[in-house]
Amino acid sequence: MARATDIHEKSKLISFRYQAYNRQGKLVKGTLKSVSEVAAERLILEKGLNPTFVEVAPSMFSLEEALPTFFKVKPRDVIIFSRQLAILFKSGITLLPAMEILLGQVATSRSFKKILESITYDLRSGIAFSKALAKHPNAFSNIYHKTVAIGEQSGSLGAVLEQMASYQERQSLIGQKVRKALTYPMMVMGVGVVVVVVLITMVMPQLLGMFTAMGAELPLPTRILIGLTNFVSANTLYLIIAGALLVAMVLTLIKHPRGRRLLDRLLLRVPLIGPTILLSELARFSRTLAVLVGTGMSLQSIMDMVPDSTNNTVVSDALKQVRDRLVLGEGLSAPMSRRENIFPPLVVQMVAVGEESNTLDYTMGVVADFCETGADEKAGAMVGMIGPLSTIGIALMVGFIALSVIMPMYTLTGAFD
Repeated sequence: MARATDIHEKSKLISFRYQAYNRQGKLVKGTLKSVSEVAAERLILEKGLNPTFVEVAPSMFSLEEALPTFFKVKPRDVIIFSRQLAILFKSGITLLPAMEILLGQVATSRSFKKILESITYDLRSGIAFSKALAKHPNAFSNIYHKTVAIGEQSGSLGAVLEQMASYQERQSLIGQKVRKALTYPMMVMGVGVVVVVVLITMVMPQLLGMFTAMGAELPLPTRILIGLTNFVSANTLYLIIAGALLVAMVLTLIKHPRGRRLLDRLLLRVPLIGPTILLSELARFSRTLAVLVGTGMSLQSIMDMVPDSTNNTVVSDALKQVRDRLVLGEGLSAPMSRRENIFPPLVVQMVAVGEESNTLDYTMGVVADFCETGADEKAGAMVGMIGPLSTIGIALMVGFIALSVIMPMYTLTGAFD
């Protein structure tokens, strides 16, 4: 009888996947089987781990799990969700009914709708809203759910949601501006490269073969182009393999922490791109600090989260060093002044003023506006420089090819005369 009961209990086991921190503070991932989510969390705690989220593991193959990049939650979905939930709070509707109202209205993608369904289910089960959000880091960042937790404790969840919506809108806008600034130059360069490749691989072999067959002495540019064309034609497969290996090597290097750090350091040193990236990251940091200080979160807790909000590992490392000195009682401005390559003097001075006047949220908002304006100007200047430079580069390449074709024609015409 007992054995039959055990078999019945095992048949009800559910697979859960989790993320947790071990005693050394390292993030670990895993899966386990349990009868419920609460029981699964208990098992994880018994292992000496501190779980950050636990959710039911998918029982069958899904495109969302296999290709998460193509099913990534859009920032716009989260922004609309935050704003509409804040409006419902102001209307006097409590959290769970508000989530049930928004469930069929906000989600424009399948993946985000599943997330909202999971959050609503957790709320019905008695789980705190911030903890339910923390289970979905792909949609709600660490800063988002920790700020929501403060709103829950202080009773100002609606105001916090409005702040996070505005914050995410600004962060998304910065990224969009940088991407738009790079779109035109990259398109010009891409089209130019395609044109040159087509000319060298398909058009030029026929024309240059005709010149060679006539036996006339060819000019130097034509001989160079013939050598290049012959090399590409004879080694096309090897060149494709070498290009694929180079791309794979770069992607592997970027995924490694040291490789990513090296790439980020190089990007910051590029004359046109570096200043734009740095100002964008400083704007992101300043806006994050301003929003979180405004919620009443302690400065040390804020600086524990801020390094994870940046996309550049060099800036993230600098913020971690500032955080470590902050813990030792040096404040913010003093450690930042030692990293002049990351934090300009004006930013350091504004931080010092905010610390002394106890208006850090306001001053960092001013710094964020200043850095965003500077990033816009740098991006505009970058487009103004890269566009003409890329056009000139493509024109030189196409001109060289045209010259290599036209010069032999005059030579051959003279030979026939």
